Amino acid sequence: MEKTIMTFHVDTSTGKKIGIAELSGRLDAISGSELQKSFRLWQQETRDIVFDCVKLDFIDSSGLGAVVSCLRKALEQSSDLRLAGLSKNVSMVFELTKAKKLFSIFPDTREAIKSFSTGNPA
Repeated sequence: MEKTIMTFHVDTSTGKKIGIAELSGRLDAISGSELQKSFRLWQQETRDIVFDCVKLDFIDSSGLGAVVSCLRKALEQSSDLRLAGLSKNVSMVFELTKAKKLFSIFPDTREAIKSFSTGNPA
């Protein structure tokens, strides 16, 4: 079984601190729980975060629930969470569940980062 790998760094290329969380592998019940714990730590470093999903191959309903939970935590803190680089499979889950309407989704991380400086959610 493929393991989920999450890495995090802060991008300051636009003059703002934007957290970039790179998600790869599978996002399911176990990794979703890890994601939520990590997200709380990441929020201590920066208000605005992008989930880079280019290498995320699979997401199930538990993983989707974890991502929605992260968005809720961000909004409670008057910050934001944006998604970037959804694969066809992952994008389909967001579309079928209508979760796509909840998020600002960008084709790549660079566009998502830029959107924070322009104040332009997708």
